[in-house]
Amino acid sequence: MKAISKITLASTVVLGLTLSTAAASAAEPDTDTGATIRELAQEAGILFGSGSVKASESTADDRPANYFTDPRYGQVLAEEFNSLSPENEFKWNMVQPEEGVFDFAGLDRLVAFAEEHGMQAKAHSGISRSFNPDYLVAKTDPAEFHQAMVDHFTTIMQRYTGRMDRWDVVTEALTTFGGTGLEHNLFYDRLGPGYVAEAFRIAHAADPTAKLFINENLVEFYPEKRQELYDLVSGMVADGVPIDGVALQMHETLAGPTPGVLTSIVNEYKALGLDVTIAELDVHTYDPIQQAQIYGDVVAEALAAGIKDISVWGFTDKHLYTWLPGAKPTMFDEEFNPKPAYFAVRDALRSFVAADKAPGRATLSNNGGWNTGLHDGNYTVTMNLWHGTPGSYYRLYENGLLVDARQLNAVDVTSQSVDTSFAGKANGTYTYQAELINAKGVTQTTTTTATVQDAAPGKVAVSTDDWDRDGTFTATATLWWGTNATSYAFFLDGNKVGEGELTADTPHAQAATVALTGVARGTHTLVATFTNANGSSESKPLTVKVK
Repeated sequence: MKAISKITLASTVVLGLTLSTAAASAAEPDTDTGATIRELAQEAGILFGSGSVKASESTADDRPANYFTDPRYGQVLAEEFNSLSPENEFKWNMVQPEEGVFDFAGLDRLVAFAEEHGMQAKAHSGISRSFNPDYLVAKTDPAEFHQAMVDHFTTIMQRYTGRMDRWDVVTEALTTFGGTGLEHNLFYDRLGPGYVAEAFRIAHAADPTAKLFINENLVEFYPEKRQELYDLVSGMVADGVPIDGVALQMHETLAGPTPGVLTSIVNEYKALGLDVTIAELDVHTYDPIQQAQIYGDVVAEALAAGIKDISVWGFTDKHLYTWLPGAKPTMFDEEFNPKPAYFAVRDALRSFVAADKAPGRATLSNNGGWNTGLHDGNYTVTMNLWHGTPGSYYRLYENGLLVDARQLNAVDVTSQSVDTSFAGKANGTYTYQAELINAKGVTQTTTTTATVQDAAPGKVAVSTDDWDRDGTFTATATLWWGTNATSYAFFLDGNKVGEGELTADTPHAQAATVALTGVARGTHTLVATFTNANGSSESKPLTVKVK
């Protein structure tokens, strides 16, 4: 079993990494009257759609009927997106509310709208944990239940063969937060864990022309769940199950995914010959600027990773759905006005397609040892593209592992610079190479190597003021110059007699003291140690005599 690669970009406490950026800020969106998202997506050669589109009159899903009754809805949808997918109309009790009785009115209306406006239509979703009618629940015989699946998929998929080219066949098969495998839903209870693969076989038999995806949530946040999904899908591929890819929901709540995780996911499935799509992107926050930043970052990384199919989960807060009370997760407000999130997404697309050729070759450098002469593990790696074609996305690798990833502004610029600062690196050799990406290609930078050899504290010296040798004195430990420590300790005859914390300010001097009283007569040995995360420095032993 292959383990997926795990990308972790953390604070300086964990990896010693601090990020600073030259990217355009989502706090200052480009609000001019430029191209629409749809026009930019067409230029990039990708699908950028809206899911959660409802054309049905039914309210069995506890959602309002037919969103197209407001003409603004259809106008914005057609102007801004080149793909659409339904909200709940394909879920079992919506499309087949009674056994053998199908309700296609809303879906037909949806597909007709897509065809009229030159949009592609995606089907979502064949099997889910909810929306299962009582007559299906009542089928306890596995053979009868299996036949019901065959009849259901055959009817709905053959109706839309050639009109819906992509299908989310199974949605949310894994437990919500991962770690416990497949959720024991109705389909698992009736058919066992093989129901997922069997659903894909049934769907492929119903429409061999359709691309088939498994749709899952939260894998960008939970590594254990990410591994479970990979194991499930890679096992299906090994068994010859007809699956074309993975649809990531990407419902972001209060924070976006760690930069680089999405790229890692794409690369893992690309190695299996599968596509990765974003199926339900929305951002549930209370801060519209933070929301815009997350939207823009996700789209920028998706484009750079090679994702060709992105859908948001609804586009207007008039028809929002959120589990975060008061949040408004879409790109347009209730009156169909674009929010900062819209401009962040549009700017990410504009930056991606701005250039007519691949980025120029940038240079990397680092300033290890420049300021103090110490190679202490605190340094900055700088990327400079002095002139040439800019990139819309930047990736930095340390000894082959991704350590920084972020979007850049590539519109109306001919030079770019990015700093990535590291702190507290252990002794060793670190070689860096980076990539600049835009719609026309990926270009590697030069390399730079940082050597760390002074990560532990510099040499410490110990002294006392015990001139009268009466056993009462102060011991002082001093680091005159070098890599600073964060803690200290004193030992008298091997026994700890004092300790505390220090504030590091490399390369400046540090000192620590301990007051000792009642030291017995005789000859004693005093030692001090200074310590940081990368090691310790011990003083030469000092002989202390008490009369």
